[in-house]
Amino acid sequence: MSGEGWRGLLESVGFQIEAVEFAPMHLLRPRRLVQDEGLVGALRLARNLLLDRAARRRVLAMRRVFEQHRANLAAIRVIARKV
Repeated sequence: MSGEGWRGLLESVGFQIEAVEFAPMHLLRPRRLVQDEGLVGALRLARNLLLDRAARRRVLAMRRVFEQHRANLAAIRVIARKV
């Protein structure tokens, strides 16, 4: 959903928007995994992917889609307060 879409949805249910920010979508990139999950969590994910062929295929397929469409994907952070 677009930033305006999120803004409209949240405002329609009684939230006041304080900030909307965008960043590149870096899901499933090693640096971002460590930022999001911590070193132990990222290593646990890596171990699981090494041991589970089906999970590895699914995650690599998701990463290919993210990379293929990276020009059209972004992370969004909305800070809203219930009024």
